[in-house]
Amino acid sequence: MITRHSPARLGSLASKTWTCPSCAHQLRRPFSSTPSPNIEVPRLTLHNAFTTSGVPGLFSATGYKLGWTTYQTHILTKLTSLLAGDPDSNLSPKSLLLKYARDPQSASIFNHASMAFNNHFFYQSLSTAPLPLSKLSGGLESSLLGTFGSLETLRQTMLDTAESLFAPGFVWLVCTSAPGQPTWRILTTYAAGTPFPDAGYRLQPTAPGTTVNPSKPLGYFGATSKAGQDMKKFPVGGTEVMPVLCVNTWEHAYIYDFGVDGKRKYLGDWWEAIDWHAVDGRTPEIEKSRGALRGLGRA
Repeated sequence: MITRHSPARLGSLASKTWTCPSCAHQLRRPFSSTPSPNIEVPRLTLHNAFTTSGVPGLFSATGYKLGWTTYQTHILTKLTSLLAGDPDSNLSPKSLLLKYARDPQSASIFNHASMAFNNHFFYQSLSTAPLPLSKLSGGLESSLLGTFGSLETLRQTMLDTAESLFAPGFVWLVCTSAPGQPTWRILTTYAAGTPFPDAGYRLQPTAPGTTVNPSKPLGYFGATSKAGQDMKKFPVGGTEVMPVLCVNTWEHAYIYDFGVDGKRKYLGDWWEAIDWHAVDGRTPEIEKSRGALRGLGRA
């Protein structure tokens, strides 16, 4: 923290101090002289195979090492240094990004935590022998068809969206849960942005003269009903979002294997490398069940 005393010639102001705003956030977090342990790079199930032979049809071994091992190590090492001596160093990247998303003075913590989560999510969807969507049972395919009409439409929409993203970021397939009506959406996040809407809530201001009971939750945007309280963590118009798949459009993810102008080929090859079994595992059971019922109705 930088503290400066005003010069004597300022008279009555001379006894006051100025605190550097960029350091102020450090005052809100308890200090510990104990170094934080490194936040370890998660071990992917197929890491050994990817390290030896790369991701078949998508990344060479070197390309995988650059995009995952080297880059993820860099991000998590920086995140560790930002949290040095802080109890929050024990939190997961997802917990960190949700906690610090609304604190502009901790933007660097949010950016590194969110990027670590996003990059991990991307690589978890890859496999040496990806299971095609058509081989799955349980309703995921029928559920997707209920929104997109065809798998080709889903593919084309997602790839076109990613190709037109004139910035590094991620394109997500998410299951959104409006009241009683889950559905699918394509969502774009820029740089290290997060798909989770609960990273952006704002508290409803309290009317002048209102007494607030700290033991009870405050209203959010006028929502006082039970349903409204259940939604209090979301921004206005927000809804619950469950990401199930994402593609990384940061250049470092593909430039080694596909070159500067190889983005579209990279995206097409990525689609063929998706392990739909991993996607299925992230999909809410209620939506798969509804998809199975839709499938029976078409049979």
